[in-house]
Amino acid sequence: MAGIDGHGPAGGRMSTRTLVEGALLTAITILFCVLDAYIPIFALVYPLPVVVLVVRRGVRAGVLATVIAVLGTSALAGPLQGLTVLAKVGIVGITLGACLNRRLSAARTIIITGVAVVVSVGLTLAVSILVFDFNLGQLTQAIEEGLRRSIDIYRAMGLSQKDLAMLEQSLRQLVDIMKVTLPAAIFLAIAMVSFINFAVARLVLKRLGHEVASLPRFSHWRVPWYWGWGYIAGGVVMLLGQGYKLDLAFKVGLNIMTIFSYVFLVQGLALAWFFMDKYRVSTPVRVLLVFFMVITRFLSQLVVWLGLFDAWLDLRKLARK
Repeated sequence: MAGIDGHGPAGGRMSTRTLVEGALLTAITILFCVLDAYIPIFALVYPLPVVVLVVRRGVRAGVLATVIAVLGTSALAGPLQGLTVLAKVGIVGITLGACLNRRLSAARTIIITGVAVVVSVGLTLAVSILVFDFNLGQLTQAIEEGLRRSIDIYRAMGLSQKDLAMLEQSLRQLVDIMKVTLPAAIFLAIAMVSFINFAVARLVLKRLGHEVASLPRFSHWRVPWYWGWGYIAGGVVMLLGQGYKLDLAFKVGLNIMTIFSYVFLVQGLALAWFFMDKYRVSTPVRVLLVFFMVITRFLSQLVVWLGLFDAWLDLRKLARK
């Protein structure tokens, strides 16, 4: 494997094979980035060619491929899309590739990649603000517009005025919560993007014969016990803010509690999966049970609490194994 500096085994110039491989992966990167302008789902995979190149040929090759991809995408889809390549492909792809090249643990790789995603999102947001005069108020307006359209659709379906009023009240409460918990939503989205990039890169690199650190089986996922205090602290701050009319404290507490709620929801699902493994529950039944655990409010809250208790009490006895 090439060294982290991007040189070949002898430390000399890039070989012809490296250049050809780099050109191919750069072309794939440009294709993904151009398609992303029309099909946004490609945003989840287009750092992948740079990741593969960095792991196989080093950071130097990845940087060169990023520069070429920025120039190529700018020529085909415009300079703004080229800047997007720099943010999403260069920063994220090179960071993830370097972590995998150094054979860091899976958890550490995902965390460092998350930091890179934050930088990438920050750069993309800065471009949006400077070029398009984007602001969070526009996002709020878009949410409000979505609410109005939803009400219009139900009105067209013949819903009674009384039912429409109740529905609008419920939707407005949901929208208000969405506005307040936007920071938590962004944090969770960044964590999800980091995980997806790692998982896809690991899958591809394993197919190419590379050893990549893996996470434990889902049924063995477990966060440190002291993370439970984060959930409790968020709840306390939220209640204090609500009780003493401290709007900022309420919002901060709600966001902290939201983040840890999702953390312990995942741990609770891992706990459920562990016991479904133990009792050999069939896959279709597992998927159905997990689906209902996630979408049912009472069940999802119960799963969160089970995840919290598992962090403290080690209900699966994983610490002993």
